[in-house]
Amino acid sequence: MPLQLSQVELSQAYRGRVANRNVEKSLNKIATGKKLHADGKDSAAYAQSLRIESQQKHGLKNLQNLQNLISYSQAQEGALNKAAEILDRMGVLATQSLDLIKNEQDRVNHDKEFQELAKSLDEIEGMKFNDLDLFSDGPFSEGKKSFITLLQSQWLSNAEQVIKDRLGLQGNGTDTFKVVVNDEGNNAYSIQLTWNFTNPTTPDKETDLLQMSFESYNYSSPPSEDSDHMNAIMMTYAVMSNNFYFNAMANGQVNKGDSASGGAIWFKSGIADFVHGGDSLVRPQVTQSQINGIANGDLYSTRSSSYLAVRYLHEELKNSGAGANNGVKDMLIWMANQVKAGKSPEESSIGAALKNFIPSKYSNANTANDEFIADFKTNGLSVLSNVVKPLNDDTGAITGLDADGGSEINQQDAVPDYPATDPTTSPLSNFGIKWEKEGRTLFSSSSDGSSLTFNAVNTVTVVDTDRYNLKSVSSAKLTLSMIETISETLNEERSQLGANIQRLQTETDNQESQYSVKQFALSRIADVDLAEESTNLAANKIRAEASISMLAQAQKLNVGVADLIGDMKIGKP
Repeated sequence: MPLQLSQVELSQAYRGRVANRNVEKSLNKIATGKKLHADGKDSAAYAQSLRIESQQKHGLKNLQNLQNLISYSQAQEGALNKAAEILDRMGVLATQSLDLIKNEQDRVNHDKEFQELAKSLDEIEGMKFNDLDLFSDGPFSEGKKSFITLLQSQWLSNAEQVIKDRLGLQGNGTDTFKVVVNDEGNNAYSIQLTWNFTNPTTPDKETDLLQMSFESYNYSSPPSEDSDHMNAIMMTYAVMSNNFYFNAMANGQVNKGDSASGGAIWFKSGIADFVHGGDSLVRPQVTQSQINGIANGDLYSTRSSSYLAVRYLHEELKNSGAGANNGVKDMLIWMANQVKAGKSPEESSIGAALKNFIPSKYSNANTANDEFIADFKTNGLSVLSNVVKPLNDDTGAITGLDADGGSEINQQDAVPDYPATDPTTSPLSNFGIKWEKEGRTLFSSSSDGSSLTFNAVNTVTVVDTDRYNLKSVSSAKLTLSMIETISETLNEERSQLGANIQRLQTETDNQESQYSVKQFALSRIADVDLAEESTNLAANKIRAEASISMLAQAQKLNVGVADLIGDMKIGKP
């Protein structure tokens, strides 16, 4: 017999089906703890909860990144603290080496420990954290990378070679300096030299070259001939500092006129320009005002007048000097040989060289430099007007057409393009170089979603252990001063690190607070009320079971559902 259901029975079956679905929903909510689902009624609240959940996931990852950066910074802090301990021990050893009752063997023993400590500083500089360098000079721009490649493949070696060819000078092979390339700002290129830490008022034949700073602001793109000229100028200063009593060049005295570095600014500057030629400094013609710009030659000498003074000296040596057919080149080689032979600062000075080559005109090494300046002011214009030719293609460089009757040296050839080599960290034959260390950008995201970057932190090392050691009282004094200097640098780096850590911790606190607030809001929107949902579950189960029971009984007794339930109400009125 076919099953026949009345409309009341169909309605009751439907209600049972609805109750079963509500039971499933309640079970799902209780199981997940979430009251909002894709099939829920409040779709706007569901979308909002999804958006907040996504933001929370990102926020949690940001917090993890910040915690990793804090761990990285704490590793830096531990390494810098160790470097500070090493420097303190180095200072103790240097101070002990100054004890007059220490003998040579005692100082040798102190120096052995000092050298090992220096190696430890090098090891700290090379430390890594999960394959990331702990210490670096920060990320390099593409322009800076290209600039460094040029220095390592051509520029430095070309400058060193042209000085050797044209002046007959080269470095002593024991000096190590750092190369810094700055691609931000508008500073001039510079070279940093120091001498006689132990007694700045006495001459020093071992002037220390600390750093060459290349400011890309001064270099055109693509590089022009002027780039080679600037490189040659800096390298000339470096080579001269290795060969002469650089802080006592005029007459062997440190305090010369107003200068506390030996005077002779005219000579140092003029030689640096004479290597590549400086005719462009005096265009369109040589004038007396340019010559008078030399002042006393020790301070405030203009670049153009310094160049003209060296050109005048070159002519005088060739025409009136004995044994100076190559002019200034012979004079420089003679002065360098005097230093190598252990002669005194005065015996190795400009004044001594003038006395040696032109004794008929200069008889007193102490006053010859000043006498030359006076003679240059008086006679320079008449001599140089026929020698210096600013408007032709020759630059006026030593050995060239205008200066020595050689082949024409134009702007392109002022520093020859010697054969290029593959980039190397040791491009110089007679100097050691320490390069900046490229690192990665350290960044995370701030609480507002913007980029959060941190300044790079570096450490310190003893760059030149040939010069800084404890083998003698004088070198111990020099080393002690060096330790004091790099300790200040280390303190600055530790201060920067402290600022980084403080910023990281502050940002972490901010993001943790925002994460907690959003989590509470998300809970209010999406989390289920277990008490309410448990009550709903029980009620829906009763409805579902009652519906099934009624339908079954009705079929069994062959009566209508309406007759079974009468006026009974199930559920909310």
